[in-house]
Amino acid sequence: MSRSEGRPTLVRATDAAAGLKSGTWESVHALAVLAMVSRDSSVLERAHTTAAGLKPGTWESVVALARLAEAEQDLGSIA
Repeated sequence: MSRSEGRPTLVRATDAAAGLKSGTWESVHALAVLAMVSRDSSVLERAHTTAAGLKPGTWESVVALARLAEAEQDLGSIA
């Protein structure tokens, strides 16, 4: 996608998030970041749902869950 499409970057990011594979650390991390940027608690909820499928005991899962915790703290005032 090019910037010339005229669509805002946040809209493009939200659209791209729809294609993320559930249960992966990448999807949890990306959704947590998107929730913080968009200030959208429904995206945070999706990140929580996705996190349920994370593989335990991996550093990737730890990083993703830490980012999710950061998003929870960041959005605490609107959740």
